[in-house]
Amino acid sequence: MSDDQFQSLVGLCVVGSFCAYNWYWYIRSIIFYRKNGFDFSKDFGPKVYWSSFAHDRFLAKPKAKFFIAMPFAVAVSSFLTIFLLWV
Repeated sequence: MSDDQFQSLVGLCVVGSFCAYNWYWYIRSIIFYRKNGFDFSKDFGPKVYWSSFAHDRFLAKPKAKFFIAMPFAVAVSSFLTIFLLWV
């Protein structure tokens, strides 16, 4: 195995695991909110912050997390995984 192949494989494993993590939590959130009748008064899943500061005022609300933050993270991580597969 050449050095370039090894680096690509390591990058694919890192980005692929991040993609799998995002898909896992998004699918779990869909199941959770569907069972609760899409009641967004209950928060579910990992905490998502809108900033690099981990402060409660930057914490995403459950509805924004479900409709904006998590689909964005899934889309970006999936795109990066596909991109690394082609390179």
